[in-house]
Amino acid sequence: MSAVAFIVSLLAGLALIPLVRQVSIRSGLVAKPRADRWHDKPTATLGGVGILAAFIIGLAIAFISQGIRLNNWNFEHWGLLLAAGLMFCLGLYDDLRPLSPTAKFIGQVMIAALVVFMGYTTEFFSPRVENVLLAQSLNTLLTIIWLVGITNAFNLLDNMDGLAAGIAFITTAILGYFFWRDSNSGMLLIVMALAGSILGFLRYNFPPASIFMGDSGSQYLGFTLALLAIARQPEASGVLAVVAVPTLIFLLPIVDTTLVTLTRVLRGESPAKGGRDHTSHRLIAFGLTERQAVLFLYGIALLAGVASILIEAIGYWLSLVLLPLMVILLALLAAYLSGIKLTPAYDATPSHKKAATQVMLEFAYKRRFLEVALDVLLVSLVYFLAVWLHKGAILSPVEIEQFLHTLPLILSITLLSFYILGVYRSVWRYLGTRDLVRYAMASMVAAGVNAVGVYFLYPQSFSPELFVLYAILLFLGVAASRSSFRLLDSISQRSQENVAEERVAIFGADGAGEIAMRWILMHPELNYKLVGFLDDDPLLAGRQIAGLGVLGGTRQLASILEKHRIDGLILARVFPAPEAVVIGENPNINGIDSPTVDHWKENLLSICEAHDCWVSSLQLIFERLEM
Repeated sequence: MSAVAFIVSLLAGLALIPLVRQVSIRSGLVAKPRADRWHDKPTATLGGVGILAAFIIGLAIAFISQGIRLNNWNFEHWGLLLAAGLMFCLGLYDDLRPLSPTAKFIGQVMIAALVVFMGYTTEFFSPRVENVLLAQSLNTLLTIIWLVGITNAFNLLDNMDGLAAGIAFITTAILGYFFWRDSNSGMLLIVMALAGSILGFLRYNFPPASIFMGDSGSQYLGFTLALLAIARQPEASGVLAVVAVPTLIFLLPIVDTTLVTLTRVLRGESPAKGGRDHTSHRLIAFGLTERQAVLFLYGIALLAGVASILIEAIGYWLSLVLLPLMVILLALLAAYLSGIKLTPAYDATPSHKKAATQVMLEFAYKRRFLEVALDVLLVSLVYFLAVWLHKGAILSPVEIEQFLHTLPLILSITLLSFYILGVYRSVWRYLGTRDLVRYAMASMVAAGVNAVGVYFLYPQSFSPELFVLYAILLFLGVAASRSSFRLLDSISQRSQENVAEERVAIFGADGAGEIAMRWILMHPELNYKLVGFLDDDPLLAGRQIAGLGVLGGTRQLASILEKHRIDGLILARVFPAPEAVVIGENPNINGIDSPTVDHWKENLLSICEAHDCWVSSLQLIFERLEM
């Protein structure tokens, strides 16, 4: 029956979406190109109507084929469909007559409250709070926050062709697996019909999209999927499964919404407005194509969904390692992408709003709050991993209690050691050997001081081997997390090689040449692809600087320009090296013009002009200002 619902809703979607697109265009219900939107041509916006219609048809045909009577179906299932239909109507009204964010939010809360009234609530607080009334009140509040939050997260996620629909399809597949494993045929039927309707729409929404789902589609899908996650209570024991499973299923919408909200608030902008600063847009600025960015995010959503399955399938202790590790990796990626410049710099004109933003910036960046917060999670994971590896794959209740008792001490000493030894002074993007030495020293000091502290305060938990293992894992974790930005910079540079317009070489394989190279790598908007270095020092020929080879010098310039198809030459040296100077002539090596230097420049410019290669000079000066 579920297979019938999927196939029928898929075919219905493939047939209905083109008709809905025509009606939308003829009615003038199209999204016109805007500066804060991604599309560049008017596009139909009523895709949500086609999704809902295909879903209803698939569900109805499945009922008829199995001879199911409507009055025999579970009342809770009808309540779910009713609430989802109301959210669709709210979104459709917003498509036809745009609502204010406040009005939309009130409508979403009212529908979420209706869901709670019909009996759909999370049971997170029930086994953990003794007072039944308080537990139920907290469950109700958490349910409303969850439903409204995920609804708006999907609404924000609908910012690029095929993104929201593809993520919704992956989410339905993961939920479908859970309902199939739980033998919940009623919910599985709903999920399969929904999956078919989404896939039918995705055929026309994948880049380049010919129709958008609109608010009627994004709010309907976000709300329905969030409600399905609430309806399915995890079977695994422990708070981890109750919290982690639904969070992992919707991890990508949550991360994207968090990233957009934080970056906009820190810029003094409204999180509710449209914009081109989402995760998908940052991936394109990173160097991916539109389709590559969408497929990459599909992969993250699928990986998070598989992780949610593993949380309930694998051992509890292994899941305690898997979940924090995945959160750290995604946090590092989000932190890197948040640093990619997409919007104009924030105007620091004094105002009440901007003054508050400045305080937040001070708190977040100068005080390294976010970096310390990441280290809290990293240190906890490293310490647990060290205990886990030292004690064995399964920890006894006594060992867990010892871990929890010593963790505050480990965190405090480690973070204090990081602060004193300068771990928080380094800039991740420019990580060097000195920073790695500092990390190694901080890790050893932290492990040593922690060993002494545990030895005196918790002697039953002391083990020299444990803290040796902790020092090694701590250094590897800190070094890997701090190296991530340089690694991503390298990947970004390679990913943009195919779209770079100009091939550039740097003349001067010395400190100034390295400065020019780093400047180009830090500014991908220049659209330069670095080919290599040129230098007249014969001892440098064939060597490499940061992976770029020294191709030759002035005497080989013509052949180098032709062989490597170089479009531009950047002079990081304004005079020739002594080895290139004609014998008997004495250039001023301080850069002051002389006949030999002038002749060298004229010769270089003439060769470049003959090969249609432009020449620029690196200008790095210190200008003393008059008081």
